[in-house]
Amino acid sequence: MVDPAVITGVCAGVLALIAFLYGIFRKFTRVSWLSWQVLIVFAATLLVGVIPVPDAAWGAFAVAAGILVVPSAVLLIIGGAVRHAMLKRVRPAPLFFRVCSRLLGGLTAVLNVAVFLLVFALPVLTALPLFGVQPEALSFLYESAVWDWAAAHALDLFTAAGCVVFMRAGYRIGLARSLWTVIAVLLSVVALALSVVLALRVPFLVQFAGTISAALPASLGVFAGVIGTAVVALLCFLVLFAVVLLLNLLVNQLMKKIVVNPVLGAIDGVLMSVVFTALFFALSCGIGLGIAYLSANAAALPVGEQLVPVLSAIEGLLTSSPLSAVLYLGNPALLLL
Repeated sequence: MVDPAVITGVCAGVLALIAFLYGIFRKFTRVSWLSWQVLIVFAATLLVGVIPVPDAAWGAFAVAAGILVVPSAVLLIIGGAVRHAMLKRVRPAPLFFRVCSRLLGGLTAVLNVAVFLLVFALPVLTALPLFGVQPEALSFLYESAVWDWAAAHALDLFTAAGCVVFMRAGYRIGLARSLWTVIAVLLSVVALALSVVLALRVPFLVQFAGTISAALPASLGVFAGVIGTAVVALLCFLVLFAVVLLLNLLVNQLMKKIVVNPVLGAIDGVLMSVVFTALFFALSCGIGLGIAYLSANAAALPVGEQLVPVLSAIEGLLTSSPLSAVLYLGNPALLLL
């Protein structure tokens, strides 16, 4: 039997080679620097264990938000200025700098892929043991020397990446696109909520979820019902989300015809960057509030007995990293409860 670690290593090597060749072709000036920015902001999140955090909800949340926002804004401003200066060079650079640009482009492209995979994979891998799932094929990972540290900071990496991406997106999209993006996100959230309601309330969908649950292994116990309902909700969401995507495609085609003055575009970008950053924290607070509310009222829900262990595992994940724990436990929206 082939060692899973060997298969993982081969796949990672092939993917890294493809990314490296792409970066060499694009050069450092044309490759996204997002991975460097995410890693630096993530390094700033390690200050949570150094900087004292107030006990009050607003104070704790403000400190955590500042640790994310300040380095993100500084990095994006410096990165934009440096890239603009590099692209404005008229004379060709010396051979040494051109070679360095190619190599740095390749390394940055590899890092972009690695960070992208880590941002999504680490929280999932951290969540699996919390849900009582720990595949034997991943034992080499969970038994490694660095896993305890990685699991303790996985959600902070995800949070740092989310803050940087939202801030960048606000600047790049601009006012008109930002307004539509907010609407599209809200439509997606509505589609997700409606999918859950349909999966829990519509009789034939409830029966379908029961059929799926019955087909799952008995070892899953109460999680089988949750998985069945989640699968049905996901199918409903995919249908509704397809409609949102089609509408988004139509609106984006119309947006391409709009010409914006460069100065007004820069002002637009800064303002929308602020709006998108606020949206990021509003979503974080809303999700935290929803999970806390469900945890407090799970017993009264139709599938409350099945939701209790799931919500407990989700709360364990949200508090598994220092910064994310501060954002969840110090969420000002929790005062509404």
